[in-house]
Amino acid sequence: MHLADFQAIQWMIADMATGVAAARLLVRQAATLCDEGEPYVMQASMAKLFASRVAVESADKAVQIHGGTGYFAPTPAERYFRDAKVTEIYEGTSEVQKMIISRNIF
Repeated sequence: MHLADFQAIQWMIADMATGVAAARLLVRQAATLCDEGEPYVMQASMAKLFASRVAVESADKAVQIHGGTGYFAPTPAERYFRDAKVTEIYEGTSEVQKMIISRNIF
């Protein structure tokens, strides 16, 4: 039996894939607006906020799938989790991105 045979794992993978696809669409939307010379700051902030959240959630699920080894041993899952978490912090924290988004709405 493989990990992929378990429904709980399948659902985690489905959530991860859906989040990544949605994040890519947000990034493409911001990039398209930028390329066209249109205002894009709000869309870029939405893309960064959402993509960093998806990265952390997906990395967390990867660690969960791998169990204790995924967290304590030096594995790709552990490194991805560490790397993903920092995306919520550098180049503007998630809170800063939310301020930019809300200011553009109001």
